[in-house]
Amino acid sequence: MFDVILVAVDGSTQTPQVIKLASQIARYGKPDVYVTCCIDESYALANQHEQPGDILEYPAAAAEQDSATAVVENALRQLAEAGITARGNLVVGSAGETLVSEAKSKKASVIVMGHRQLTAFGRILKGSVSAEVVANAHCPVLVEVRGN
Repeated sequence: MFDVILVAVDGSTQTPQVIKLASQIARYGKPDVYVTCCIDESYALANQHEQPGDILEYPAAAAEQDSATAVVENALRQLAEAGITARGNLVVGSAGETLVSEAKSKKASVIVMGHRQLTAFGRILKGSVSAEVVANAHCPVLVEVRGN
């Protein structure tokens, strides 16, 4: 059904539902499955402007990277338990834009992601990542809404 599945995870309470949905659609055929977690640029480590010592002075970035890595590793483990082979990666940037770009680079045939219930103020302040992905993706986007 889908040749390449991009699974966007963020460690929210909805993440297990997103993984379960992705494993259900990945059972059809032999798709390439990529589990992706975005890291905000302000928390990204190892960019070309930092010196190795800078990381020690910015523990919040190290914690963010470690957390994102754990989220991806946990998703990969859950998919493996469901019999799905997947690869994981971290991407840096604004979540919506970066997920759309990652999906294009992987030639994804579907993006599977969650949807957080934001307050009206939250939508104004941050915007909806899922709405941005749906509006700009080159492929279908499957949005899990259960588990909010």
